[in-house]
Amino acid sequence: MTETTPTPSVDDGLSEIVEVLTELMRTATRPEVLEAQRVLLQRLAHQGDVFPSRVPPPGNITEVGGYLNLLASMGLAETRANAVASALGIAGPPPRAGLSTPGAGFVEIVNDRPAGPAQFSIPPTIRVRADLVTPLLTALTLLHASGCALPLRSVVPGLPAAVPSAPPVLDQTQLLAVLGRTLEVFPGTVLVDPATDPLAVARPDQPPGEELRLVARELDGGALVPEASWVSVRADETTVTEDVPAAARHLEVGPLLAAQGWYHPEPLVAPTSLREPGTLVRLINRTGLVAGETTLGTELAGLYTAAEIGSSALAAHVQAVWDGEAFAQTL
Repeated sequence: MTETTPTPSVDDGLSEIVEVLTELMRTATRPEVLEAQRVLLQRLAHQGDVFPSRVPPPGNITEVGGYLNLLASMGLAETRANAVASALGIAGPPPRAGLSTPGAGFVEIVNDRPAGPAQFSIPPTIRVRADLVTPLLTALTLLHASGCALPLRSVVPGLPAAVPSAPPVLDQTQLLAVLGRTLEVFPGTVLVDPATDPLAVARPDQPPGEELRLVARELDGGALVPEASWVSVRADETTVTEDVPAAARHLEVGPLLAAQGWYHPEPLVAPTSLREPGTLVRLINRTGLVAGETTLGTELAGLYTAAEIGSSALAAHVQAVWDGEAFAQTL
C-alpha cells in the first residue's frame, strides 16, 4: 500500500510561526522589538478573555447590536471599538491608559574587557540610553580599529524616592546620571599601572605644559597608533605621582568620543587619588537637550513609566526647562 504523507494543518503551521516569533521576541534587544514585546504584554493585560464571561454570548446580530449600543450609551467608546475588533477577528486599538512605556529606554551593549587584574570585575555588557547608543558604538569601533579598548561602567542610579515634606537632594551631575547621560571608565583599568593598564591619564612630553588627557594604549602589539613620549599619572588611595617620560602608543580618547556627543565634564579636574580620579574618567552626553525647550518631564518620559515618575522625588519638577547648563528650578 502506498503511504501518504499527511498534509500539515493550518494550525500546525501557525503554531510553528508563533514559536519562532516567541523565541525571537524573548531574546531580542532591539528597541523596536522590545516595544512589540510591551504591546503584546499590554494587550494580554487588557484583553477580556482572561476569565470566562458569566453573560451568555449573543445569539444573533440584534443582540450584538444591543451590546454595542449599551457600551456606546455608557461612553465606553474604546471598549466598544475593542468589541467590534474582537468580533471581526482583528487586533483592537491599544489602551490609552493603564500601562505606559518609556519612549527610548535603555539597551545593553557589549563592554570591553581587556586583560588585566580588573578584567574579572568588568561587566560583559553595559546599560546605555537607546537614543545615544549608536554614536557611542561608532566611537568604540574607531578605538577598536586602532587596537585599543575602553572598558566602561554605566551610571544609572534610577529615580530618587519621594520623601514627604522634603525637597529632592539631587544635583545636576546626579540628574544627568538619572537621565542616562553619564558613563564612567571602569575602576582599576586606569591610574594603577600606566605600563599595563588599557587606559591612562597622561600628557605628551613635548611641548612642555600640555594638559592631561585620557588615552587608550594600543593593546595588540601593532603599530597603528604612532609612538610618542608620554608622561603618565599613577595613583594610590591618597596621592598621585607622575612617571618619567616613556615611549608609548597612546590614542587620545576625548576627541573620538566628543565627535559622537560624549564629553568630559568641565571644568577638567585632574586626579588626586584613586578615590578622587577627577573628571577625565567620566563622560556626559547633552545631545538633544535644547535650551529653553526641553523639559525634565520629556526626558524622564523617554526612560521611565508615568507611574515611576509620579512616585519619585522629581514628580514636582517635570516642568523644569533646560537652560543650556542645567534644568532650572529642579533643586
